Amino acid sequence: MLKLSPVSCRRRFRLNGLALGCLQGRAGGKYKHIIWGFGKMDISPCAAQLERVSDLPLFEIEVDDPSCGLKGWLVVHSIGRRGCCGGVRLCPDVGRGEVRLLARAMAYKYGFFEIALGGAKAGLSMPLDLTGDERNVLLAEFGRRIGPLVKSKVYWPWSDMNCSGADVRKIYEGAGIGVDADWDNSAYFASLSTFAALKAAADHYRIEPARCTVTIEGLGKVGRHLAVEIERWGGRLIGASTCKGAAVNCKGLDVGEVVAAVLRAGDDWVHEKGPWETVDKEHLFSLGMEIHVPCARVHSLTDRIAQSLNCRAVAPAANVPCTPDAEAKLMEKQIALIPGFVVNGGGIAGPGLMNMGASDAVVRQLFLENFGGMIRRMMQLSEKTGKSASALAKTQSNVGLSALAAGEVGRKKRDRKGVRILGKRINTPRKVEMRRRLKELRRLLNRRFS
Repeated sequence: MLKLSPVSCRRRFRLNGLALGCLQGRAGGKYKHIIWGFGKMDISPCAAQLERVSDLPLFEIEVDDPSCGLKGWLVVHSIGRRGCCGGVRLCPDVGRGEVRLLARAMAYKYGFFEIALGGAKAGLSMPLDLTGDERNVLLAEFGRRIGPLVKSKVYWPWSDMNCSGADVRKIYEGAGIGVDADWDNSAYFASLSTFAALKAAADHYRIEPARCTVTIEGLGKVGRHLAVEIERWGGRLIGASTCKGAAVNCKGLDVGEVVAAVLRAGDDWVHEKGPWETVDKEHLFSLGMEIHVPCARVHSLTDRIAQSLNCRAVAPAANVPCTPDAEAKLMEKQIALIPGFVVNGGGIAGPGLMNMGASDAVVRQLFLENFGGMIRRMMQLSEKTGKSASALAKTQSNVGLSALAAGEVGRKKRDRKGVRILGKRINTPRKVEMRRRLKELRRLLNRRFS
């Protein structure tokens, strides 16, 4: 069954191949496509670009086929000039509500960084103990089901929690597309921007590295990279958790030993013997850290946890880590909450720069200097105005979306033409494009909250 909202979506997909027609043709199958509603759209011959992030997604697709054990969702919150993008979350208990919240966060993120993509997210309710072949079959089948959107470049799948680059490749293969890309480096770049935000918060509160104690909830790929950055900087990681428990050492965890234990035992590393104490994961939140970093699931930080937190700032690497009540409690306790869709923005900005040929040193400088300076200005403005950093950042996201929906499309077309001409002359088009993008990002980050 295919339900359309009162506003026809045909114009939304007209320039993206036959996606809508294919979905209509598949509507009688064993899965459902549900169109919920639209935000305020600026439809032009070149784009379907939101002028602000709406509360409701553009549309949702539910894939439910008991015959092969496939159940999942794709939520497209918005569509930009280049389509929409978002990771595929693989968890046994993932649901539509979580995917919807994550898709909206992606819309805010792309708007904040003025990238002409809409926000989307997919989630598959998948057991994590499947064999490799069973896993690949489900991923390829999911790719086949959403194939019309992938082939027509409406939706670009990406890596996410429990979803590696190899998993993403299987989804593309199921959609009938061969893609040669590196989806795994986004975790590193997300950790880099998270570290830059953490360091900026420490600078804001004048906390020296040696006195900066940090806890990480959810030591996955991003958390491990972040732990290495914290130790290299001179800070102290005093606690880290997984879904199986937490490990704490108030003098500081040995990050090298922690990473080795994670590689040996996965989430069970917290129960390995080591220079740490194994505790219940709830104990992590009452350690008295300076900065807490949620790297776990949506709404993992509840109002009860917020009540027990005793820190200066929360810098989430996760999207939507706090419930609304938890956000209110943190504000009441004057604990700074830096919005996750800004903190982990390196995950969308970094890979593109690296693929254009930017060195690690150049990308690190961008985040530690320009991005970090922006975080400090945001925190200062939040204290000065009494508005939450999240509210300030969402306003900036809408400003970015308005800029993309306005006269920016034509200007960027002219820029790309100039790059092609210059590229032919000096035979380094990627380097020219990379320098242009770096200049744009520096200008953008320096402008935010100024």
